[in-house]
Amino acid sequence: MALSIYLFSPSCSYEGRKEGTRFLTGVTHKPPIMIDPSSFTYAFPTTSAGRDDCIWIFPQHISEYYDSNYNCTTILFNNKQKIKLSVSFATFNNQMARVSMLHMKFSQKMRSVESEYPYSNLLFPPISLTAESREPYTISEVREANDHFLDFSLSNDEKQKKKKEDEEEK
Repeated sequence: MALSIYLFSPSCSYEGRKEGTRFLTGVTHKPPIMIDPSSFTYAFPTTSAGRDDCIWIFPQHISEYYDSNYNCTTILFNNKQKIKLSVSFATFNNQMARVSMLHMKFSQKMRSVESEYPYSNLLFPPISLTAESREPYTISEVREANDHFLDFSLSNDEKQKKKKEDEEEK
């Protein structure tokens, strides 16, 4: 149960999270870390974490990323914001792969622990449990809910044009 010391404790230190990553994946330089095991929140550094120019990226917020000229990578986030980093595409892609490997190794380890202790359900509740007891959402409910979101990706003119188009579709 050494894994639980490194990755489960809510008061776990950054050093403990790094050690948990090393334990599971063998990654020692610029390791990704698990922020929250219950929500599978991960982050990885763009440079050595001790450097002032280090940026921590949370992959679950990335919509896409692509190679930019001159050893840079451009990231498009789910909220439509875009940033350009001075990190080569190969390095960024490697960091994304490391996060994926950490997630996979952690999930495998949890499944093996839960099979050894079947009544613990440490992280994965039985499949028969659901978050909601209601029926699936209808399209009209989704459209109504979407009207209440703030959209920072469009100018006011573009928002008005989009709203007019949406009204015409109804």
